[in-house]
Amino acid sequence: MPEYLPIADASSSLPGGDLIFASPLWLWALLPLFCLFFLRRRTGSAGSVVFPTLKLLGAYLAPPRTLVGKIGPVLLTLASLFLALALSRPQWRTENVSQDVSGIDIIIAFDVSGSMIDNRDMLTEGRTENGPVRLLISRLRAAKLVIDQFIARRPNDRIGLVAFAGKTKTCCPLTLDHNIVRRIVEGINADYIGTDGTAIGSAIAAASSRLEARKETKSKIIILVTDGANNSGNLNPVDAAKAAAKLGIRIYTIAIGTENDRISQYTADIDLFDEKTLKEIAALTGGEHFRARNSRLLDNSFRTIDKLEKTEARQRSIVRYDELFPWPLAATALLMLAGLALPLVFPRPAP
Repeated sequence: MPEYLPIADASSSLPGGDLIFASPLWLWALLPLFCLFFLRRRTGSAGSVVFPTLKLLGAYLAPPRTLVGKIGPVLLTLASLFLALALSRPQWRTENVSQDVSGIDIIIAFDVSGSMIDNRDMLTEGRTENGPVRLLISRLRAAKLVIDQFIARRPNDRIGLVAFAGKTKTCCPLTLDHNIVRRIVEGINADYIGTDGTAIGSAIAAASSRLEARKETKSKIIILVTDGANNSGNLNPVDAAKAAAKLGIRIYTIAIGTENDRISQYTADIDLFDEKTLKEIAALTGGEHFRARNSRLLDNSFRTIDKLEKTEARQRSIVRYDELFPWPLAATALLMLAGLALPLVFPRPAP
């Protein structure tokens, strides 16, 4: 069945470092050095007076070629090159970005009862080979897709999952490993709990107990997604909400379904879910209630919660400059010492 899929968020990273020069104008000194080095062996102009007698001895008397004469100019050129590099002050620039994040702990209490497989009202947009189409999917599938996208938009928050029907089950504790949470959400089906019903009070209590253990977190919320009224469990949803409010937990309630979804033809004025109780739960804890009559409104509900519950993040950028000029300066000193030592080690031959 064609359906829309969540889009992953892109992220960027800083490079490891850059080589820069604090005084780059000194690099222009390299140009005349290269010119002098390549022109040093160029033959000069011919003499105006030729001595025949010396020409006869030219084949037997070669000019003296010493090691100093060969290596000296090379050492001088290299020393000048490294000196120019040292004067240009090469530096290695590194930038470290640290982020202080004050995340939010979020437990998603997810109704997976049998009524969630109803596919009469979750109209969504899909795509086939012939182009975009509109189709009906189950409430369960619509909720899973929207929850998956919501998790992808909260990279800095700890997120956990509680599934409930006639009983409750903690599917995933609070974690920053969102790939695990998303895989668990994808694997949930209507038979996940095994006992049909809607235990809203028990689900709130189970989610609250997970959040209570996190003493250091300032912001804790529960997102309750259901399409039914509380009919299972021994705990009243309102009492569970009051206990959560004392712990500083906000609860956002989302009711999935349309106004035409009734229990039977004899109770046509009663909604399948108890919206009054869901509103009271949200009001008691400082949260909000949302009515999701279709996939678009369900997605809007989660996006509104995403905007209301902002994660505080502060970035600090530390730029470090490591000076590299001592290395070419040391090379300059060594080359100059070598050039001065050569005449002492290999003295010029006597005429």
